[in-house]
Amino acid sequence: MPTTETQQNRTVADVRATVKQLLATRLYVGVEALDETATLEELGLDSLLLTEVVAALESRCNARIDVVALAEQLAPTLPLSALLDELAASAPCTC
Repeated sequence: MPTTETQQNRTVADVRATVKQLLATRLYVGVEALDETATLEELGLDSLLLTEVVAALESRCNARIDVVALAEQLAPTLPLSALLDELAASAPCTC
């Protein structure tokens, strides 16, 4: 059965929300504290934390994400929204 645009948008939103929850848990902050315009550096997101979040997302969504390729596309000065977009594209599932 083909997915509709609404289902795809919900899936992207679900993955983005899941990633934010995973990040918030690991950063010991509330989800509401994660400003999507804040840079990865401002949030304290380093390669170890990125790897932990990706592993948790893979487990939860039953997806495989190439963390090396992901890390190559990201820079500390990118906003959180860029990471959320990349992970939503890499883990197309309903989490």
